[in-house]
Amino acid sequence: MSWDVFVCKFSRTYTHVGQIGNDESCLPMGSRAQIQAAIADLFADTGWSDPTWGRYQGPFGSVGFNLSDHDPVNSIMLHVRAGAGIAAPIVELCRRHGWQAMDTSAGTFLEQMPVPEQGLEQWMAYRAQVLGQRQAP
Repeated sequence: MSWDVFVCKFSRTYTHVGQIGNDESCLPMGSRAQIQAAIADLFADTGWSDPTWGRYQGPFGSVGFNLSDHDPVNSIMLHVRAGAGIAAPIVELCRRHGWQAMDTSAGTFLEQMPVPEQGLEQWMAYRAQVLGQRQAP
């Protein structure tokens, strides 16, 4: 199981998925090489043995970066298996490049939230409940 975050670039900034109109679509974010370089700036040692699938393992856990098949790239899906500390570099990645990171379970955008890791923490609590695990106090 992973916490999934959809990253793309829109024509304007949104705070919730409900604001996105039917006429909106993801804009080109950059070439595959540019996107991989942008990710590497904040997620060092991301492996790209498959050019559409980057694998990062760091101190907070792991992230899979699934790039769209388009070049230029128009979206990235992040499959996060990490602790709350991973939210800050995801937000920084988006702020540096004018992208938005949508928490797919909450419909909110991480870079617009006062506590960007809140969605991940809620997802981890839900996962623990589903798996019948107790959370640490």
